[in-house]
Amino acid sequence: MRFRVTRQGAIQLLLLLIGLVILAYFISQSGIIGNLWIITTISIPLLVVAFALSLANIGSKVYRWKYLSRYYYQEISWYDASLVSVSSLFFANITPGKVGDLYKAYFMKRKYGLQFLDGVSMLFYERFFELTILFLVAAGIVMIQLRAVTVIALEFTLLVLFLLLVLYYKADFFMGLAEKVLVRLPIEKREQGPSLHIRKMPLSNIIVVFLITLISLVLEFIRLWCVAMAFGFLLNPIQLSIFMSLAFIIGLASQIPLGVGAMEGSLNYFITSMGVPSATAIAIVLVDRTISMYFALVLGFVFSKFSLDALKDAVNA
Repeated sequence: MRFRVTRQGAIQLLLLLIGLVILAYFISQSGIIGNLWIITTISIPLLVVAFALSLANIGSKVYRWKYLSRYYYQEISWYDASLVSVSSLFFANITPGKVGDLYKAYFMKRKYGLQFLDGVSMLFYERFFELTILFLVAAGIVMIQLRAVTVIALEFTLLVLFLLLVLYYKADFFMGLAEKVLVRLPIEKREQGPSLHIRKMPLSNIIVVFLITLISLVLEFIRLWCVAMAFGFLLNPIQLSIFMSLAFIIGLASQIPLGVGAMEGSLNYFITSMGVPSATAIAIVLVDRTISMYFALVLGFVFSKFSLDALKDAVNA
């Protein structure tokens, strides 16, 4: 039996391997391997609180998708909102740039017949506000320390935000150009559909989505703060939130699936700069990533099986 590896798959695998090498380097340099006893000092009650915050963060994402679906005239059940939202945590995080998040739009089109571009519009609001909030929080680095790596991360985020904003407000123009090209293709003539236009939301709905996204990220910040306290370190929550936002941005800019290595390494560096011993800092990072990202990845994988089955049932019905 032959296994064919595509160019995209090979690049994705290479990026993941690079991330794992970076992660292994930071772990080896931190000294935690010779001080594994540090893990035993963690406060279980605070760890439970941190895990509960991780679940609450996932719940906020489910609610956000349900709210967005309602605006786009497609009321969905809590069950389906959970299926599509949690499943995307798997598909998005195993792909560079989280392009796998498009699974949400695909799910809504196959299960509910929602136009794919409407699903993409919903994704735009999610990603745009997440990047906006992360950039605004990370911009607080100017009050702490301004170094080359942080400046590059902020400039990258600002550029992405600018491009997304231009694309959004000029969406009809760009989609019109795309439509003129697509109609010349044979496949488009056979599957001629409605005009390619992204439907924008009014300000009142935009504010609600922004607030839900803000709550989701605040839950992330508090979770990391609780994990640090579980190891006996009461860190400045504002400063820690700024560093976590920068680590998120660096992980995204790296294009490595899950941001493996890039996010852990940068966050470990930032926490160490706050006076935490390197061995404890990497322990904080690894525990936080385990109960958040890696847990969400496994949960998303399980939910993806159910969501794909639901799509098969919808097609066969």
